[in-house]
Amino acid sequence: MPNKQYLTHRCLIAPPDLADDFFANTVIYLARHDADGAQGIIINRPSGIQVKELLNDLEITADHVHPHEVLQGGPLRPEAGFVLHTGQPTWHSSVAVGENVCITTSKDILDAIAHNQGVGNYQIALGYASWDKNQLEQELARGEWLVCDADMDLIFNLPYAERWDAAYKKMGLDRTWLSSEIGHA
Repeated sequence: MPNKQYLTHRCLIAPPDLADDFFANTVIYLARHDADGAQGIIINRPSGIQVKELLNDLEITADHVHPHEVLQGGPLRPEAGFVLHTGQPTWHSSVAVGENVCITTSKDILDAIAHNQGVGNYQIALGYASWDKNQLEQELARGEWLVCDADMDLIFNLPYAERWDAAYKKMGLDRTWLSSEIGHA
């Protein structure tokens, strides 16, 4: 029996013609993919909320925090915060996802972010995306997602508006070649 390939620490890319409004034009970092299903965070959809604003709402003084926007991580539990970050899983509820990439859901990391301590690169997202057992495999088989390797630029550094195209470029593709609108005036 062939080994099943899991896609933890890789990215899903929405194809240009994806009809699902919520996931249209998204890049999703997969924090978990195993026999029980998958979970990920959308890494290219800003929520319009600044990190400083979110921390202040949680009564964490964040006067020195870098000007980052909080991401809309997915449709599930939009009230829950998830922090993708570089470094080791040293916080209360950290899980190492890939080499030098962790996801943390505990408040202690937010205090560190507010004081610019102990967290290199990070993205804070509200909500997440999830797939049941075999659901992602079925969607992949139907061509509903493309897959690319994750890297630090894609997850943390590129402007949000450039991440979808950058994910395609990582695959050696130009998204405009795939557009179903070509030839339609």
